[in-house]
Amino acid sequence: MAKQKGVIKLEGSIGDISFYKGRDGNFMARTKGGISGDRIKNDPAFERTRENGQEFGKAGKAGKLVRAAFREVIKTNRDSRMSNRLTQEMMKVIQTDTTNLRGNVEI
Repeated sequence: MAKQKGVIKLEGSIGDISFYKGRDGNFMARTKGGISGDRIKNDPAFERTRENGQEFGKAGKAGKLVRAAFREVIKTNRDSRMSNRLTQEMMKVIQTDTTNLRGNVEI
């Protein structure tokens, strides 16, 4: 990955180059790549990818509901990784579902 050096630090994108600030605070640049979103949405080869994405989205929404329910308790306890851990646990719950088809979970 390219690191930005100099006075002007960029964030965002210009053409196919994305500029961002990394976790370590350094400003980085990288080219856009990967498979097009249209292909992932429509190609039968990516059916499993779409199912995974749907389940992950449902796990995120379920985690949000839990956080909202306990907002008063957790607002004094700052933890930047709690949402990640909660989504991970919600994914485990969703994966134990035996009644719904993969990717078709209702929250």
